[in-house]
Amino acid sequence: MVFSRLRWFFTGHAVGAQLQKRCRGFGSFGSVASKEQLALALETKPWPPWLASEMRSNWAGETGAVAIYKGCQAALPKVRCPKARAALQAFAEEHVAAEEAHLAAIDVLVCERKERSWMPATSFGWGLGFMSTAARGARGMYVTTHAVETFVEEHYGDQIARLESELRLGDRSPAEAYRALLSLLRAACADEVHHKEDAASHAAAFGICRSAVLADRLQYQLVYWGSRIGAAMAKRL
Repeated sequence: MVFSRLRWFFTGHAVGAQLQKRCRGFGSFGSVASKEQLALALETKPWPPWLASEMRSNWAGETGAVAIYKGCQAALPKVRCPKARAALQAFAEEHVAAEEAHLAAIDVLVCERKERSWMPATSFGWGLGFMSTAARGARGMYVTTHAVETFVEEHYGDQIARLESELRLGDRSPAEAYRALLSLLRAACADEVHHKEDAASHAAAFGICRSAVLADRLQYQLVYWGSRIGAAMAKRL
């Protein structure tokens, strides 16, 4: 199961009342984290400028990811083949559940309006998921997912590497709280890698057709670089 990778090992920590209060109102994070564990990660705030920008982009990215699958689900009736439609429906349901758990956790951490990107990630994501499915069927959605998640793996990977380095050097305090945040990023990244591999496997099942492969390559590049540009903008806007 996709959530099996999302395990936390931080227990027995004293959490301040103010941090606990921030977590109220969020009923479930799937298996991403408990309210107490997220409250511990909140102790990393205020973040250094580079991390604040990354977390702004993470929030926009998870918002957009949920919307991509919602858009795909809205376009399912346009997939003509019943077998392909059923497989895509199961794919979208599994993946959107993971992304909703990610977003619920990120909502707690990136909890102030000024910390969040004002880019229309929901509109962009929904449109991408809908058009990928409506225009090219299940294959189109798998290509889009593969491209998006390839970028997201790199995006989270860069953050993880930098935090690991700063923790080794003793540049981040409280270290325990930063380790909790680092674990969340690692878990989210592991899920995205699973999504990428799952999408690639589904796409490969369609077989090789020269015209379709060329279209796949073009679509992949457009979505990948669009994701990279969007994330860069979300860090600033």
